[in-house]
Amino acid sequence: MSKLRCLLCLAFALAAPAFGQPDSGWSRIDVPTTGSYFWRYVPQTLDASRPAPLVIFFHGAGSSPDDYKNFVRDAAETAGCVLALPKSSGLSWEDGADEQTVTETLRLVRAALPVDDRRIGLAGHSAGGAWAYLLAYAGSTYSGVFSLSAPWYPVGALADPAYKAPIHMYYGTTDPNYTAARPQLEAQWSRLGVTWEEDVQPGFTHNTWPVGSMAAGLQFLVAHPRPDAAASGCVPGATALCLNRGRFRVEVAWDAHGTSGPGRVVPGAAADSGLFWFFGPDNWELLVKVIDGCALNSHYWVFSAATTDVHYVLTATDTVTGRVMRYENPAGKAAAATTDTGAFATCP
Repeated sequence: MSKLRCLLCLAFALAAPAFGQPDSGWSRIDVPTTGSYFWRYVPQTLDASRPAPLVIFFHGAGSSPDDYKNFVRDAAETAGCVLALPKSSGLSWEDGADEQTVTETLRLVRAALPVDDRRIGLAGHSAGGAWAYLLAYAGSTYSGVFSLSAPWYPVGALADPAYKAPIHMYYGTTDPNYTAARPQLEAQWSRLGVTWEEDVQPGFTHNTWPVGSMAAGLQFLVAHPRPDAAASGCVPGATALCLNRGRFRVEVAWDAHGTSGPGRVVPGAAADSGLFWFFGPDNWELLVKVIDGCALNSHYWVFSAATTDVHYVLTATDTVTGRVMRYENPAGKAAAATTDTGAFATCP
């Protein structure tokens, strides 16, 4: 048994990512799974002693992330956040491939540097701004939204009712969306209980904004983290499992075919595992386990298996330390099993 433990420890040590501080500035990174790419910006002002705030910024329709690099760079220096600017699969943001690109962008940024899971914000211009709020409110990963000149799209419900990510909206008064979209978005966020604020600048158009407005939007995202999960503990409920002696809170948010919501717990969960349903109580979708592997590799493990191809985000929170792990399945892709034996290095 001692030899097995040594082999396991060696294997996990070799597989673990080795974080170093990436060079500051721009780096283009390919996303092989979708044939796309993203630009990553690491500011010189980044505090390397702690996990980095991250903002994923979406370009407008018919453009590319390359067109926005000069507009967001100085704002990132002011806010002290890492930026990721992915490229859409088509002229705009609209399908499962784009969701997968975003998922891979987040994974690849996390592989290169430690990211603050409480400060992962979405931002975008025009159609990219709308994609930012549609994506943010369809899951439970993101901490806030910053939209510039965004059009209006309906959001019927929030997939994560426990946390309503705040939104900061920018409009110039000569932008057609200032009158066509802004009032409807204000009413929508108020109806859903989403905290919102605005930056309205007289005389600016759909494609222009003051330098300070971009910086203010990124600073808004950095200043609005998700709450500290460790402080709230785990309370089991209709949408939350409390696993492994009640230490780990497990939740899931899903969206499909214009509808969304939280996963619902199937009654009768075991000590270390449980089930969720999405569409009906007799149609189980997802099995989740949190296993104590401390004796083998000094980690708690997260395993899951799903029988679905809808977009979902599975969230596991260590309520003792506040550490959060998220596992996302893109829309249209048959969910793969999760066997994360290095999920939580938080033993005992």
